[in-house]
Amino acid sequence: MTGSRRRGEWAHQATRGPARTALGTLADLVLPRACAGCGRAGAAVCTACDVALAGPPILAAPGSAATPGRRGPPPCVAAARYAGPAGSLVIAYKERGRLDLTGPLGGALARAVSAALAVTRPVGGPGGATVLLVPVPASRAALRQRGFDHVGRVAAAAARVATRAGTPTWVAPLLRPVRRTADQAGLGARERAVNVAGAFAARPAAAARVAAARGVDVVVVDDVATTGATLAEAVRALRQVGVPVLAAAVIAAAGGTPARRRVRLPTTRVPDG
Repeated sequence: MTGSRRRGEWAHQATRGPARTALGTLADLVLPRACAGCGRAGAAVCTACDVALAGPPILAAPGSAATPGRRGPPPCVAAARYAGPAGSLVIAYKERGRLDLTGPLGGALARAVSAALAVTRPVGGPGGATVLLVPVPASRAALRQRGFDHVGRVAAAAARVATRAGTPTWVAPLLRPVRRTADQAGLGARERAVNVAGAFAARPAAAARVAAARGVDVVVVDDVATTGATLAEAVRALRQVGVPVLAAAVIAAAGGTPARRRVRLPTTRVPDG
């Protein structure tokens, strides 16, 4: 498969809601911009909140890499902890339509992806020639409510950051929701697992091409990891059709420990939009 063909088949432009985008642009022209993390005037993300968003990376779930020979979930790395500015920024982005946060959050996700690959790959071992980000799909109800695919959009920004930093990275919407799920807020770990069980399915043709490709590192991405139930369901759906998932990455995690390996993470930012 040639690079140009890969780009045509795998590159994904996140969906936007025209009305939401137009209103956001108008608000930026009329109202003074404030930091979505702390409310300080002057920038979408102030310096202090930007530092909090920058990490250090957190190992939200060690995955099967911590238990050699056991087939389990892949490791999941977050750019920052959900408590504090990172959580506020994610909420402002996806619930209040702060599309001006796409660039900063995309940069954070790119750092999490880089750290996840570093944790997963053997020290000094070769990695794939291409990184493929598979976003957790949004429900139809969420898309209608928000007016944009919040994970797909930030994944596209992360791919641009990683590519400019030297790692060819694409976004492939390989997953689709196949049934309705309840709102996860307020549910415990077991309830969340039951709620999302069987919620996703892979797109057969696209997944088959990825499963057959060589030199590709597949990373499932989402905005937040709480119990890991949604990421685990996404990984299950991909593995069921033969797509090898190397790692998972999120912007923020509710828990976890510092990632052990020190890695150089991309710092390039992309324009909002």
